[in-house]
Amino acid sequence: MSLKSLAKTRWKIEPERVIIYPTGVFYIFVPIMAILGIGLLYMYTSTQNVSISQSMPIVLLILLIVVLFWGAANTYIEFDNRQARMRKMFMGFIPTKNIPFAQLHGIDVVSGITTGSYNYSLFRKNSRYGKGIVVSSAYTKNDDPNAIAFVEEAVPIIHGYLEKYDSPADFVTEPITSYKYFELKGSVYAVKSNKIGALITGIILIGIGIWLFTIPADSLIAILFCIGLLFLFGLVFINAAFTQFLFDPQNGTVKRTGLFSFLHKEYSFVNYAGIQTIRHTVNLIYVRTSVNLIFVLPEKNNKEVPLTVASLFREKSIDRFIKEFYSIMNTTANNNIK
Repeated sequence: MSLKSLAKTRWKIEPERVIIYPTGVFYIFVPIMAILGIGLLYMYTSTQNVSISQSMPIVLLILLIVVLFWGAANTYIEFDNRQARMRKMFMGFIPTKNIPFAQLHGIDVVSGITTGSYNYSLFRKNSRYGKGIVVSSAYTKNDDPNAIAFVEEAVPIIHGYLEKYDSPADFVTEPITSYKYFELKGSVYAVKSNKIGALITGIILIGIGIWLFTIPADSLIAILFCIGLLFLFGLVFINAAFTQFLFDPQNGTVKRTGLFSFLHKEYSFVNYAGIQTIRHTVNLIYVRTSVNLIFVLPEKNNKEVPLTVASLFREKSIDRFIKEFYSIMNTTANNNIK
């Protein structure tokens, strides 16, 4: 088996059990870390004029790093239908998660704008839009054969296991009596936003750009480039301060308006295809999640178009926002029925 195939998602389907190996990419790093470790050890013993036995702490550290990478590669996720439990086994034998099927919602795709890739994660019923538990390797192409095979072969079986432990209470939604992320303006609902913060940030950036005009610079092109960037980002924040997302239940539309008319958009709920949540990271540190509404436009050959309507941090906030959105969608549906 090649390293390339090991790096892809692997799974085994057995009677009453599915085992997934989502982190095989770490196999590639095992020999790399071993070679780097041996190189560093050679340099250390040569420059410090010490023997291998005297460098034993460094040898043990290198071995530990290699073992951890190997263990990460051997990590697997098991769906045992006999015991109705999902287990995540680090290094193949250390249990790190043990969750009953009754608490699991299902597997869904998770996209990342920062990395430009996507993977599949398992979500709990009480946290359907949070971090989730990664159950696949990362993919960059929508038509990746390994991703397609995973969705067609392993995922349906796992979902079949989980559906057996669904209860009517899992699908009861709490009625929305007050809105935290929307406000009613006449007959339309507007997404609440921090206009003051965005406006102040934009003004500060433009102010810094104006201040740079007064500073002598060796390179006129460099200073103009910096000023241009500051003005551009300043305008982006100012536009964000005046951008509104308006949901009109009576007409069944959602509009995005702002300072610049060429950025205005309007979509019909008839073309609504679902919600997409995208987690954003900076240097592998989670910073926020975007909530996108996906619309399929017949006039553009059924092209899927995302509309980002919120950017939130906490899982509970994301869940609440989506519940409020669906409450408005239900209002739209009722108006359409009438």
